Amino acid sequence: MRDISETHAGAFTGRRYLVTGGSRGIAAAIASALGEAGAQVIINHAARLDAAAGQPDAAEKLARHIAARGQKPELLDADLAQPGAGAALAQAVLAGGPVDGVILSASAQINKPLPEQSAAEIALQLQVNLTANLSLLQVLAPVMAARGFGRVLSIGSVQERSPSPEMPVYAMTKAAMRNLMDNLAGQYAARGVTFNTLSPGLIETDRNAFRRADPAAWAELTRRANPLGRAGQPDEMVAPALMFLSPAAGFLTGAALMITGGAHLGLQAAPAVD
Repeated sequence: MRDISETHAGAFTGRRYLVTGGSRGIAAAIASALGEAGAQVIINHAARLDAAAGQPDAAEKLARHIAARGQKPELLDADLAQPGAGAALAQAVLAGGPVDGVILSASAQINKPLPEQSAAEIALQLQVNLTANLSLLQVLAPVMAARGFGRVLSIGSVQERSPSPEMPVYAMTKAAMRNLMDNLAGQYAARGVTFNTLSPGLIETDRNAFRRADPAAWAELTRRANPLGRAGQPDEMVAPALMFLSPAAGFLTGAALMITGGAHLGLQAAPAVD
């Protein structure tokens, strides 16, 4: 990540970015890189969820890592599963000053076929993956537009294009967010606010740690996941994310980039080539 951050050294100085679900996984890698590139980073996290994932101090560790590199990140504990949390988080962000960009990464994923999902599980995914994001953007997008600058990046998923029967509601919400980014890109283009989507494939994070309990099964899953035959790493999402978020990327809007190891092509792992 160091060489990537140095490529953008100083480019983000004086800019303030909110990262939702920012304490772990892909979001944490992006937050760290933004901080190293000079941005003021607002790390939204939910202490309840970090503790449930066995990382109760994840946000504090990330904040210390960024601070050691010269920035002073902000921590905002807000559980976006709660009704009204999106709007409340937006107001808390603005109370600390103007915002220049938003990375929408927080999400809920239930791995069950649709008939097996309860009403509460469906409602949770709709709240975190859609309603909270809509509420955030209702407040923050007009504020960024009024200042003539903004970068909004939605962390999507290969599921928006190749939905799995195991996660139908999650896949639906990611497709809906992709549609929203395209819609808002057109509305806000003339006011300096861009809206883009970064869609990862299988990335090795704590979300899929349960799959690694059986190393042989994980090896087979990753082998078949994409033509590269492996899982991606959170740091591999950083370079494309910084591209979208850069102040220099003013002509880049309404785009969606699949970072999937080729999984979205619908191909199996490529055979070895001598």
